[in-house]
Amino acid sequence: MGTSAHTAPFMVPTPPEYTDPEYALHPDGTRVERIEDIVRRRAAATPDLPAVVEPDRVTTFAGLDQASNRVAQALLRDGVQVGDRVSYVGENAPSFLAVLFGASKMGAIPTAVNFRLTPPEVEYILGHSSPAVVVLGRGQERLAAVAAAQPGVKRVVTVEAGEHSTGYDEWLGQTDVEDPGFARDPHDTALMFYSSGTTGRPKGIELTGANLGQAIAAMHYLLELDTTAVALAPIPFFHVSGFGLAIIAVVNGAALLLRNPESPQHLLEILQEHAVTHAVAVPTVIQFLLNLPEARQGDWSALRYMIYGSSPMPEPVLREATEVFGCKFLQSYGLTESTGGVTMLSPEDHLPTPETAHRLRSVGRPMPNVPVRVVDPVTLADLPFGERGEVLIGGGHVMKGYWENPDATAAAMTPDGWLRTGDGGSMDADGYLYLHDRLKDMIVSGGENVYPAEIESVLTGHPGVAHVAVIGIPSEKWGESPMAVVVRAAGPAGESLDAPGLIAWSRERLAGFKTPVDVAFVDALPLNASGKLLKTALRSTYA
Repeated sequence: MGTSAHTAPFMVPTPPEYTDPEYALHPDGTRVERIEDIVRRRAAATPDLPAVVEPDRVTTFAGLDQASNRVAQALLRDGVQVGDRVSYVGENAPSFLAVLFGASKMGAIPTAVNFRLTPPEVEYILGHSSPAVVVLGRGQERLAAVAAAQPGVKRVVTVEAGEHSTGYDEWLGQTDVEDPGFARDPHDTALMFYSSGTTGRPKGIELTGANLGQAIAAMHYLLELDTTAVALAPIPFFHVSGFGLAIIAVVNGAALLLRNPESPQHLLEILQEHAVTHAVAVPTVIQFLLNLPEARQGDWSALRYMIYGSSPMPEPVLREATEVFGCKFLQSYGLTESTGGVTMLSPEDHLPTPETAHRLRSVGRPMPNVPVRVVDPVTLADLPFGERGEVLIGGGHVMKGYWENPDATAAAMTPDGWLRTGDGGSMDADGYLYLHDRLKDMIVSGGENVYPAEIESVLTGHPGVAHVAVIGIPSEKWGESPMAVVVRAAGPAGESLDAPGLIAWSRERLAGFKTPVDVAFVDALPLNASGKLLKTALRSTYA
């Protein structure tokens, strides 16, 4: 590993065959820089090809285009204005894409909300984003009353009509299939995701059409998606990684397979039955697949790419997976604030020599046209190769900002536009990025980003809790899970508090993946001389 200082961001040269380094291209050769144009151009190019494949139906690109036109007309009929938010809460479904494209076609800002959240968590997000219309997917009718109670909500739409909602089919009713023809400025907010943050409250991440166009471009030439491809999208679309795969599939005319595997065995059956060409999985799931005898007996000739993230792939697992599946492997690193992946560990990197095997511990090199730096987290000065610091991301991938939160935006972005990831890392002389300690103490549980501050904020609301710190502990199933270390409050509430009771209490207020799996009680939390909590000491004790 090199030791000389680098004073400029590391950038990988743009491949010579890549004709537009900043943007992906539609089938007609125009730039991808507006969400609303993605389905318009694809439907014009390949109207009869399958866009979305479900167990009981297939939606063509023409069908998806027409469905999104109906959504746009229904929103206009409801009085939704340009710039209003339209929230979608639900599992992956054609209706998500119809609302995404339909809201965009009439100028509203689609807002994806995590369907795994509890009603109080959803209530906060809806209160903060102030949507004009809320669409609830299958199984989310429980949230209809919460959504209807929010000021400014003109309509709540559910799969079936209820006391507080209109049925989805009834809502679309006899609406016109004409496209309203809206075209958003590429630098205006085009989409919002809500991601938990270190403040303990979710933040609305504003992404523009230009952000999306450039993020798609970075992956465009790498994945070899085309009209013969079948992409399995088990990652929820409210995650930028799941959303990104869906959008890239539509841009390239690939079929998007919407199946939710219930087990590794079920995933294997889906991959085989549908001749999936592009799959996304975390390393633990890939390892589970390898433990199935059927994996070695199957025909994997259709599988072209296995894309993974969240954690490095152990070299023995990678070698076995390469032998069994015979496909190319890709790993990516990124944030919602960076419009998804910004580095890539390429298929070639996954075929290491003894001299390059250490690169499997990295998250790869920056994608084309994406500048990445490692800096001193205090001075923001660039650090020498091999020295640990904070990872910064620049260029057109960086979000516009946090919705109605200028203080958080200023804290996350430098005055000259660099995104402070809060992730600790180092870079070698060949440009490979290695992640180390997470400066924000983020926990990655089953592919979900879990922020201790949010859990701590909820747990301190219990009358029996005086002080609490949340850390991640290893989990064979999920990679990591949250654990709470608690100082009991004085009095009856603290004296009667036990681990099962606190876990049950938090489960009512937090999504399942955020709920602590264990609680330890201590007399005092470890602090340094200046009173700062020493989570490293807690991790060394419990993790």
